[in-house]
Amino acid sequence: MTTLLALWWASLAIAGSALVIMFGLLAGRVIFGRFKRAREAERKRLVPVLLGSRPALKIDWLARRSITDLSIELIRLVRGTDRERFVATATSFGVPERLRHRLGSGSARVRLSATEALAEFGDARSIQHLHAALRDRSAEVRLSAALALAEVRAAPPARELVEMLAIGTKENSLLTRALFREIAQAQPEELKALILDESVSPGAKATAIEILAASGDYSLVPIVARLASAAPADDPDLPRYLRALGDFGHPAGRKPVASGLLSPNWEVRAAAAEAAGRISLTEAAPNLAALLHDQVFWVRLRAGEALLRLGQIGVDMMERVAESDQEPARTAAATILAERRSE
Repeated sequence: MTTLLALWWASLAIAGSALVIMFGLLAGRVIFGRFKRAREAERKRLVPVLLGSRPALKIDWLARRSITDLSIELIRLVRGTDRERFVATATSFGVPERLRHRLGSGSARVRLSATEALAEFGDARSIQHLHAALRDRSAEVRLSAALALAEVRAAPPARELVEMLAIGTKENSLLTRALFREIAQAQPEELKALILDESVSPGAKATAIEILAASGDYSLVPIVARLASAAPADDPDLPRYLRALGDFGHPAGRKPVASGLLSPNWEVRAAAAEAAGRISLTEAAPNLAALLHDQVFWVRLRAGEALLRLGQIGVDMMERVAESDQEPARTAAATILAERRSE
C-alpha cells in the first residue's frame, strides 16, 4: 500500500509540474506577444519623428532601444542629404552614445552589431571607441571594427591591421577582402607595400593582390609572377596568384601560368588555364588542349574556355577534339562549343 501511495503522489507531482510548465509557456507567449506588439507600435510612432514630420516625443526606455535600431535601418536605406539628415536626427536622440555603450556588452553579437552600426557615424568619440574595439576579445568584433574605421577613412595603417587581426594566418574570412577593398580606395599604396613586405604572411599578400589586380597597376605583375614561381604546387595561395595574373592580363605573367598548366594540383591547373585564356597565351594552346583530357571537370571546363579566348587557333583545336572518340575530352569540347554557338 505504501508503494502504491508513493506512486500516486509521484504521478500527481509530475502532472502538477507539467501543468506549471504549460501555464508558464503560455504566459511567456502572451507576454512576448504583447511586448512585440508594443515594440511594433513604438516603431510606427517613431518613424514620423525620425522623418521630421512630427515633433519629438518623450523617449522612454523602449523608445530609446527602438529609435536606435530604427535610425540605423533608415540611415542605411538612403544616400546624400537625406542620409545626412537622418544621421543628424539620430545623433540628436543620442543613438551614437547608446551604440558606444553597447560595445561594453558581454554579448559578442551585440558588440558586433554595434561596431557595424557605428560605421554610419564619423564623430570623434565613435572613432575612438572603434579603435578600442580593435582590441576586443572577439575576432569578429575586431575585424568589424577595422572595417567600420576603413569605411570612415580612419583605420590604422594596413600593416598594423594585418598584425592586429592576424590576417592571412588566423583570420581568413571574406570580410578581410572587404576591408582591403576599402583600404585600396583610400590608400592603395599601403596594400602594395604589404605585397612587397617580406614579413607579411602569404595569405595576406594573396588577398591584397586579388584586390589590386583590378586596379591595372602593371608594376605589380613581376612581383606576383615571382611569388607564383616560388610557390610550391600544394601552396593554397598559388591558385590565387595565378588568377590575379589572369586579371591583370599582362604577358609578363606567362611563365608561371605556363608552368601551372603542368602542375600535379588540379586547382593550380584550373587557375592556370583560366589565366592563360585571359592573357591570350597562344603558345600554351597545346597544353590547354591536353587539359581537355584531364580527369577533373573544372580543369576541362577552364581549359575549354581558355581555348575559346585564344581565337581561331583555339576553336580549331576544340573542334578536332570534339570530333574525336576520346572521352571525356570529346564531351567537354562538344559541350563548350555548343554553348558558344547558342550565345
